[in-house]
Amino acid sequence: MRIVITFLALVPLFVMGAIFLDGWEMAWFESFREGIETTFGIRFPVPENRLYYLSGFSGLSAVWVLIAAFWVNPLRTYLRFDLVEFKKLLGAFAVGYGLLHLLLFLAAHRFDIATLGRLFGTHLFLAAGLGALLVMAIAPHVKAWYKLLYVGVVLVIVHLLLGYRTLAPEHIWMISLLSLGLALRLIKR
Repeated sequence: MRIVITFLALVPLFVMGAIFLDGWEMAWFESFREGIETTFGIRFPVPENRLYYLSGFSGLSAVWVLIAAFWVNPLRTYLRFDLVEFKKLLGAFAVGYGLLHLLLFLAAHRFDIATLGRLFGTHLFLAAGLGALLVMAIAPHVKAWYKLLYVGVVLVIVHLLLGYRTLAPEHIWMISLLSLGLALRLIKR
């Protein structure tokens, strides 16, 4: 089961690598892309700013993996479906995708400290996202801080709510699943 969960958690990374390599005019990749497109009937996206697009993709991947990790306890409590041994693995993948999200965002802005300082100072959702990443990365390793993960989930929800001008159905699902998972965990306590 660990191999299956690891493979499924790595699928977004493979997709991001394929999107990143698309358009570099490498013969082997062009034939691979054409095979994928004809076999599965999908089209590779062609974003204007590839790094910014990949930052968003990795951020959404981080949230979906976080949802999977956060729902481990409610599934065990209410449905007797036990995946507790994989909770830390999923959490590590969520933090990894969150860190990749941050690094790609910084790279999309060319690591310009002045611009990034203005962005983080004027946009609350960026500060909430950075706070969520720090909490999610540090809290599991300090036993006394473990309940701060709930604050981290709330910061992720704030990051999602404030980060988009209009919420797509996917974002509403994410927020709903995180909120419901948080409520179910707190009710049981």
